[in-house]
This record gives sequence, C-alpha cells and structure tokens, in this order.
Amino acid sequence: MVNCGSLFTKACLGLTDPRYDPAVSNHLIAQDDIWKEFTGYWGPEERRYADVGGSPRLPGFYNPESKGGWPYRSDKMTVFRSIAIEGTRYQAKSFYFYEPGSAEFCEQTPPEGMRNTVTEGEVCGVNGNFQLIEDFGTSSYEKDGTIDLIWKNQGPDSDEISGPPRASTSTLSPADEYGVFAYTDMGFFNVAETFTFSGEQREFLLATATATKHQPTDENFERIVSSSLSPRMEEGEFFTVLRKAFEDHNVKVVPDWLMSAGDGNESQMPDCVAKPWGRCPSANEWCTMGNDPDCSTSPYKEPPSSLNGGGIAALIVALLVVTSLVFYFLNRHLSRKQKHRYRTRFVEQIVGNVNHRGSIGQLKPDDLAAEFRRINTSSNGKISEKELWNFISSGKAGDMDKKDFDALFLSMDVDGTGAVNFMEFCSFMTVCKKDYIPGTGRRLSVRLDAPEEIARLIDAKKIA
Repeated sequence: MVNCGSLFTKACLGLTDPRYDPAVSNHLIAQDDIWKEFTGYWGPEERRYADVGGSPRLPGFYNPESKGGWPYRSDKMTVFRSIAIEGTRYQAKSFYFYEPGSAEFCEQTPPEGMRNTVTEGEVCGVNGNFQLIEDFGTSSYEKDGTIDLIWKNQGPDSDEISGPPRASTSTLSPADEYGVFAYTDMGFFNVAETFTFSGEQREFLLATATATKHQPTDENFERIVSSSLSPRMEEGEFFTVLRKAFEDHNVKVVPDWLMSAGDGNESQMPDCVAKPWGRCPSANEWCTMGNDPDCSTSPYKEPPSSLNGGGIAALIVALLVVTSLVFYFLNRHLSRKQKHRYRTRFVEQIVGNVNHRGSIGQLKPDDLAAEFRRINTSSNGKISEKELWNFISSGKAGDMDKKDFDALFLSMDVDGTGAVNFMEFCSFMTVCKKDYIPGTGRRLSVRLDAPEEIARLIDAKKIA
C-alpha cells in the first residue's frame, strides 16, 4: 500500500488536521498552555448568587424524600478549588460552604414532611453546610485542548450525583491565552461559566457564571448569575484554610482526611473525596465510557491514500504502456500464427503439384520455375494478386481466408510493385522452408544454394 504524502499521492490529512496526526500529543498541557495555569489550589472565593434583576436568592425548606430545597443562605457561599491535570486526565474538586439560615427563616415552622436543616442533628441558624462537586474529564480526540467531562460526584445529602454527567454536553475549553470557558447543557438547565486569570503572575482567578433553567411547563426562564475572585494558594495553606472554613461555617461533619492535613503536613486528600456516598470512575470506565485518548481508539484514522494529479498521470501512462505491450505481444503472437498458417497453406499447394514419390525431398530451382509458370497464367514473368488468389483458391490445400491471403501477398511482394517476380517468389519459398507440412512431420527443404542456376533460368526466360 502506497502511503499518503508520496510523490504520486495526495498529502496526508495530518499535515493540516491535528486529529489525524499521531505526532500531536493527546495530553492537555501539550495542547494548550492555559491548562498549566489552571491547575493548582484556588480560594477562598466568595461567590454571590442573584436572580436576574438583583433579587437575592432565599433559603427554602428541605424535603428528605425528594432532596429538594436548601435551608441555608443561598445568595452567598465560600468556594475552594483543587484542580489537577495529568496527561489526558482532568480532576477538579470544588468545596462549597453555606452559612446558616437567617433567624427570620429559622423562626418559620416547616410544612409537614419537611425541615429547616439537611443533616440530622443540625440546628437551623447555627450550623452551616458543605457541598462537594468532583469533576473528572479527559482530553478529546479533537486534539484542540477541549476537556470532556465524563463523571461527576455531587453531594452529600442534597442532589447527590455519582456517575456520568446528566448533561448532553459538559466541556471545558480554552477561550484564549487568559481564560477558560465551561459549558453544561442539561436540556432544561444550562450553565455557562468563564474563568479568567488576572494579576502579573496570573495569581487570581475570576469566575463568572450564568445558569438558565426552563422546564417545559414554565412560562418564563429562571436565570441565576454569579461572580467571584479567588487567589492562587500553596498546597499547605490550602488545607489549613479549608479546614478553618469547616469551623467558620460550623459544619457538623468534617472529613477525616482533612483533620490531619494542613499546618505543614503532607496532603491527605484522597483521589475520590466523594466516598462513601459516591465513587470515582474505574480504570475501565475512563477508557470505555470516558474515551480517554490514551487508552481508547480514535475515530480519526488517516484514510487510504489516493493519487494526486501526478499520480493519476503516471498511472494512466503506466496503463497505456502495459496495454501497448500486451497489444504488441498479442499482435506479434497472432502475426506469427498467421504467417505460419498462410506459409503452410501456400507450400502445401506448391508441394501438392510436385511428384515426390512418397518423399518431400528438396524443391530444386527447376521445380520452383515450373510452379511459378503454373501460377503466372498470363506468362508475363510476374504473378499478379488475382493470379495468386486463383492458385490459392484451387482448393487442393484447403481454403484460405482473405486476411491471410492479403498478408501472404504483402509478404511475397517485397518491392511493393503489386506483382511478385521470380526472385521474390524464390525468397519467399526460402523463408517457408522452416514450416512443417501438416500430416508429414517433416520439413520442406528448399534448395536455393545455386543462385547461378536461378539466374540461368531467368536469363533463359524459362519462368515466363
């Protein structure tokens, strides 16, 4: 198989399309430097939510069965992020802290079946809450720096999720050299978020988000906007401040791994923070469902090479050459068979009129002269085409078709005068001496080694 990009084939798609170029890395940081800036520890950031128009978002009573409602301050939260990128894989852990509900809210009596806290044992107005979102993603076969999110852990308690995203589209992609764009499409719920770096050393991360919700039965869209600014943090500082956030928000349950982290101690954050209520994708899920390019097969394969203009021209020339050679050798073969056929028929006709007494023997010049005179019925010393045809058509040696006869006459009429003289007749008989006479298994031997005898016959006009 001829490879693409050769002298006679079209250029490889990989020259202009990185998806087809195996030399282009699947690793995210190799595809775009922005991901190197995005990794690390960020926080704390204070994020504020508001409905369009600036109305603050109010807390709502919690339903344990449907897990709907959020009985904490909903217009403000504190967020920490830990983002890691290794090769083709992306992992982000976001920690959201909510302040306790207001006294006004806590004074209200929850409806039957609902309550004003999420976790059992909490006290409304005293205890805040904590939510985790873990995102897992991989680079894509597009090799454009895009991250496809393949798994999400969200919880605990309210809106728990652990598995593939419910969204039809959930991606992060480089916006430019200073920012990242994230988009999630769940049909009735869409979130568009931008992350922009600022500061001389890109030490701040500005996040702005717009969430739009619209159920088929709703007349209007529900839109929520938010914005926040978070500084880059060192690892040790991150765990210290994160642990303090649990204390400041009076969260009832603090993860065990966090209690030993910080204050200069080595990080103990597990790969999957969502345990025990959630889990991380397995190695098989990364490769199959997640289509991790490092352990799955890309759909972008260089197609079979096709000829360019030069290749097509070369192929046509080659075909013409081959066809010409085939035609030449076939024509040569047929021509040889034709020569053997008409020579044999003609010689049979000649020999049939000579008495060999059981043996072919040799045809002498006198024999040839006698046969020449018999064919030349006009006795003018030259055999015309008509005279030769009449001789051949006498039927003694079988029929000869017109094509063979035309070829016979042309081969005898060497000088092209339209008639065969005695010298041409003798020369032709000499050529015919190698042809077998059918049925005898012997060769015709023509004795023409006495040119002076032939000359004598011509001078004596015995051929006319």
